[in-house]
Amino acid sequence: MQLQNALARNSRSDFIVESIQMVSGLLLVLFLWTHMLFVAAILLCVNAFNVLAHVMEQYGLVPIAVVFLILVVGSHVGAVLRRIPGQWAEQRIVWRHAKLIHHKDTWSWLFQVVTGSALLLLVIIHVAVVSFAGISAKLSSGRVQGGFLVFYLVLLVLSEYHASVGLYRIFVKWSWLGRHSLGRVLGVISFLTIALGAVTLWIFYTLGAQA
Repeated sequence: MQLQNALARNSRSDFIVESIQMVSGLLLVLFLWTHMLFVAAILLCVNAFNVLAHVMEQYGLVPIAVVFLILVVGSHVGAVLRRIPGQWAEQRIVWRHAKLIHHKDTWSWLFQVVTGSALLLLVIIHVAVVSFAGISAKLSSGRVQGGFLVFYLVLLVLSEYHASVGLYRIFVKWSWLGRHSLGRVLGVISFLTIALGAVTLWIFYTLGAQA
């Protein structure tokens, strides 16, 4: 059964898939935080953000970032799909077991699948908009003011939640840190990241309102 294959973790192929999922996940978290710092340059001033955007366009970093995302996201999704039951009957069994076990880590895995599916669509839209429309403080503020505010808020919360839970599962799985202390640390990081993103979006919204 596909469910049995999803739960099996002893074969060499499973170890390879697990490694791909872990490495690609870590790379995506690193990209997420780097992206957050880049966008937060607007907190310094409009010119600082525009200078960074100009450097990215001048040295072709935007296409490189897009190719990086396609490869890493594709690898991550491919590895994750190997562990997700594809049939509806098997998915019902997983949900039923989650309700019976009623364990936090089990539910976090299920929410990872749900948020990951939503993020895949949101990231595709975000990358397409940025790639075709360009990057500048004026363009970004125009998008936020023009109706993308809720979109970016949802993307911000889901991406940070997905990253936080993903890091938690990686560190716990490899016994690098304790569950409780790790949960508190990641909780603080998530709060600070979401707060930074929310303030950044507000600045862009304000710039758009003043335009």
